[in-house]
Amino acid sequence: LYAQNGTLDFKGRPALKKKTGRWPGAIPMLGEVIQMSATVIFFGIVSNLVTYLTTVMHQGVARSARDLTNWQGTLFVSSVLGAFLSDTYWGRYKTLLYSFLLYCVGLSCLTISASVRSLRPPSCPARNYTCQPASTAQNALFFFSLYAIAFAGGSSTASFMSFGADQFDESDDVERPQKYSFFNFLLCAIHVGGLISVTVLVYIEDNVGFSWGFGILVIVLSIALVVFLIQMPRYRYRRPDGSPLTKIAQVLVSAFRKRRNRFGALELYEEKSIAKGKRHIPHTDEFLFLDKAALKLDGDMDMEVESTTKTSPWKLSTVTRVEEVKLVIRMLPVWFATLWFTTAPTQSATFFLRQGMAMDNRLGSTSFKIPPASMLLFSNITVVLFLPFYDRILVPAMRKISKNERGITLLQRTGLGIFVTVIALVTAALVEIKRKDENSSSRKLGIFWLLPQYALLGMAEGLANTSMLEFFHEQSPDTFHSLGISLGLANLGVGSFMSSVLITCVGRAAPSWLQNDVNAGHLDRYYWLMAGLSVANLAIYVPLARWYSYKSPDPYAETTQEP
Repeated sequence: LYAQNGTLDFKGRPALKKKTGRWPGAIPMLGEVIQMSATVIFFGIVSNLVTYLTTVMHQGVARSARDLTNWQGTLFVSSVLGAFLSDTYWGRYKTLLYSFLLYCVGLSCLTISASVRSLRPPSCPARNYTCQPASTAQNALFFFSLYAIAFAGGSSTASFMSFGADQFDESDDVERPQKYSFFNFLLCAIHVGGLISVTVLVYIEDNVGFSWGFGILVIVLSIALVVFLIQMPRYRYRRPDGSPLTKIAQVLVSAFRKRRNRFGALELYEEKSIAKGKRHIPHTDEFLFLDKAALKLDGDMDMEVESTTKTSPWKLSTVTRVEEVKLVIRMLPVWFATLWFTTAPTQSATFFLRQGMAMDNRLGSTSFKIPPASMLLFSNITVVLFLPFYDRILVPAMRKISKNERGITLLQRTGLGIFVTVIALVTAALVEIKRKDENSSSRKLGIFWLLPQYALLGMAEGLANTSMLEFFHEQSPDTFHSLGISLGLANLGVGSFMSSVLITCVGRAAPSWLQNDVNAGHLDRYYWLMAGLSVANLAIYVPLARWYSYKSPDPYAETTQEP
């Protein structure tokens, strides 16, 4: 009758399966309305931010690309802060609620910044490269608004994904496969929100005004907040269980203190009873130096008080706690090996956009012009069509061959996404070469030539981003799930910062590649460089993926080695 994953209902009682969580209850609203609305806000800003920075705030191309990737990186990295607050103090529901309120502040200030003329630089002709830049005060309000949105978005995303996954009980044979599908349909909802942003919102921002576009985002956020509050009785909740970073530190300190002790006949310590909703993890032979944290020495146990003994977790850890830390450490090489992949998606909102701005964007022989930022539509369409096809058709077919419940493993799917990214970057380089050839002949290449690179990058994101988020959530310990999700999101954030660093390095080493006038630059060489680095990344990733051993869904089962 009750969920076995330790979740509670909104009154603090054990969660009743029939009345809480699962697809019929909270998840359709949570996944399709809340996340879609958050994504409309994200894409409504990120898809046209370079255009706003160059045409309204009068920044150069390289600086605007750096500002976008820095903002995007901050958003994803701040998910670690959200995970910390969620697991330690507030719980996932309150963290989401407070993040929505910060969202309101940021979006309201952004709308005011775009609406009031004195809060932005004076307008300037499109081809004039000597426009008056924004003042210090104008930049201060604009970037305060942006980074308030970034912190709110990052903090809410980590908690939201963990909160959504909590609605499914892994020990239930019916709910476990639904949880696998949750991450696929979650990413699908994200890109449906992206579709709305890069079509309706981008058109409004380009043809009506940015103030109208940002104002619509405030309305969207208000609707999402109302839906979130209405659904409160349907959710499954998890109480905050203390900082996972503190737990990791306790194991490391305890193991270091006992570094000179030998195992011998000393006993590994484990709790006699375990708190409700937590599961024991059996001992493994990996990272044996950490096992010393669970060695019970005479000085570890304090004096008896009322027939009980107490000990400091900084002196003695349980086997389960040690194994939880091992799980986190085991994931770190995979985290580092996937960092470079996350630099590729930032190209669709930066240099792909600049390519489109230098191309013929008329729709056939009509006078209607497609906003270059709307080309992100094809990445989103690819994901929206590909993920249901993958989940409902490809997975069952591959399952018959591989005997794997997912068709292929999560890390195999991520590797396939990295490979598709290489193809997308090579395609972008070839299209840029053709675009410059056409431009030298006084002709403009049609903007739909960008469609293949956008579609391929969308397919790569659909394969890799979903599997990485699911991987870091599933492979993290039960009480570390928010930290696991934040690792996956921080991966995307660090990738954005790496893209910013790459732009800076290329700007200094080869300034002719990235220029304000893309016709005078060499974007194709930049794409070739990224493709080459992605091939090197794949060569590092494959052996690490083969080395990794998965945590079993059954906490008492042995871990399995990937074939």
